[in-house]
Amino acid sequence: MPGNTVNCAARAARFCLCLVTFVIFLLPGRAAAQESESPPKAAETQNQQQTGQTNQKGKSQESDRVVGVVPAFNVVNDPNAPALTSSEKFHLFVRTVRDPYSLIMPAISGAILSGTGSSSGYGSGFSGFAKRYGASIGDSVSSNFFRLYAFPSLLHEDPRYFRAGTGSIGKRTLHSVTATVWGRKDDKTFGFNWSKLLGSAASAGLSNAYYPAENRGAKLTLERFGLMYASEIGYNALKEFWPDIRKKKKKPPTSSTKTSHVRPCEWNSDQGAKSICMPVKR
Repeated sequence: MPGNTVNCAARAARFCLCLVTFVIFLLPGRAAAQESESPPKAAETQNQQQTGQTNQKGKSQESDRVVGVVPAFNVVNDPNAPALTSSEKFHLFVRTVRDPYSLIMPAISGAILSGTGSSSGYGSGFSGFAKRYGASIGDSVSSNFFRLYAFPSLLHEDPRYFRAGTGSIGKRTLHSVTATVWGRKDDKTFGFNWSKLLGSAASAGLSNAYYPAENRGAKLTLERFGLMYASEIGYNALKEFWPDIRKKKKKPPTSSTKTSHVRPCEWNSDQGAKSICMPVKR
């Protein structure tokens, strides 16, 4: 048993090291090389892209975070927003995994798994928690890599969440649920979201490479696969309704405060019997 634990920890360490090295060093260089090899675009096309990006940035700045903590970098309010290039999808992935939230949530996940004993193969104590934390980091990075960059670039699908913004609560809730299986393509048409399906399956399957033997297998892989979809639905609901909640918190001052500078009507005696009641400003 100790030998298996050591081997498991070594596999997890090698996997995380290779994955981080791949993310930080190899992919940016490849993306830059692809951009340098691509032919220059026409000035009109570049201006359109820059205008679209500027508008998109202005819209996304309002909803960069949900509840001030959860990153919402992939939220879009305009269903006709310009499509992301492969390089922009990669930067969306990097921005997501580098966010402090992506380091905090795996720690919470590791603590929950440690408390419930569902990842018993890692052992107990701080050593067990550290191994769980490393595995959770690997899950987060691989999930975002496959779902935000790899498959969306390969299949020409948009990894962003397009808010409904209007309609009844039930209709918008249904929209946040169906967005996990029905998404927008790069050509602005809508269809089945293969990137979510294949990305979740790839990430859940890859976890078997660094999880201990007690936490591998088809059943546990399906559980992790389902958990990814459940968490995606929850995040979509937060992204859908948080802007409305935030607006309600920032209500403008009531109309009564606008006339506070006007005194009650006073009798103007200079006009004799035909005097009228005139409001006098301060």
